[in-house]
Amino acid sequence: MKRQIWILCISLSALFVLTGCWDRAELPEKGFVMGIAVDKTENGKILLTTQVFRPTQGISMVGGKSIESAYTNVTTVNATLPRAIRDIPINLGRKTQWSHTRLIIIGEELAREQEIFSLLEFFYRDHEPRLTVSIMIAQGRADKYLNMKPLIENTISQQLVQSEKSSASSSSKTVKTNLLKLGLQMKSEVGNAMVPYLYLSQNGKTVTNIAGAAMIRKGKFTGKIEPSDVEMLQMFLNKYESGMIDIPCQNPSKPQQNVENIEILSLKSKWQPTVMNEDSLKVHVKVNTEIAIMELNCSKVEKVDEEKEFARRVEETIKQRLEGTIEWLKKNKFDAIGLGNKIYQKNPYLWREWKPTWDDRFANTEFDIAVDVKILNSGTSIAKPVFKK
Repeated sequence: MKRQIWILCISLSALFVLTGCWDRAELPEKGFVMGIAVDKTENGKILLTTQVFRPTQGISMVGGKSIESAYTNVTTVNATLPRAIRDIPINLGRKTQWSHTRLIIIGEELAREQEIFSLLEFFYRDHEPRLTVSIMIAQGRADKYLNMKPLIENTISQQLVQSEKSSASSSSKTVKTNLLKLGLQMKSEVGNAMVPYLYLSQNGKTVTNIAGAAMIRKGKFTGKIEPSDVEMLQMFLNKYESGMIDIPCQNPSKPQQNVENIEILSLKSKWQPTVMNEDSLKVHVKVNTEIAIMELNCSKVEKVDEEKEFARRVEETIKQRLEGTIEWLKKNKFDAIGLGNKIYQKNPYLWREWKPTWDDRFANTEFDIAVDVKILNSGTSIAKPVFKK
């Protein structure tokens, strides 16, 4: 009997201790941040737009939709980002909670002028933000993107994060970057980084696009890599998940039918640098991929010889596009593949000598690329243009 009473007392004590939040703050005192946009004002101050989740949505319905949105945006201005954050309760009436933050958008002008690490110091140092928060560089001002209405998600912050993931996994036309990945890239020996690029397009109405990548050199935004080049970079880095490749026709029957299309089902790539002598470097690249034929306009793949010829054309197309992307990076002297980091891992003493002039050495590096293609299927129809006899 005494043992049972003792257990009951301990259980009641634990119940009283666990009541309430761990930091003695109740939910109505917190404003849960979903995303932020960081810009600069004309006088050089930080303009912070904070998207906070709205805990109670409107009950009134118009056309099957709630009148009120699931979030609200708060704008604050101050000399630094932490001080702008501390000013949020002045407008919101609640202290911000950063553990659920999904997205940080930095305006292009601010990213060109100020080092990104100095802007993001708060998120690396504070205990609430997670290192899985996504980072994007936006064309123009960043705040205009948080002021747009989401197409399908409850908040535009969640919409943009989902768009980033889908663009990277379904078409490989952007990169997936968060605080952790950005920090590792910027603190590496080379110090270059890539983050998704956010912009607007006019297709009947204004819509958001996440494609391409922003180049970060020495902590600042220096330019954009086009989506088609990001696609090839993903192949080179063995991060290509899925996508379509256009294959030019050799002798197109019609001007509008000058390409055919394949889908990449799987892709594996390896590359290894070789130091030829103290002043030259060569990189050997091997790409193996399995494909499915998605569209045929000018080819037949009914016989073994025809299949081999089509595979050869695919190999040549991928090789040419890879070489074109590498040449673009060399021309811009931007080591986006981490080649310098591999040199450092293999020979730290040589890297110490090469590092001061690495951009020029990267521009003069020779690349030897080999591509092997295997055709797995040609779809549900025969392996020739469907409507041709």
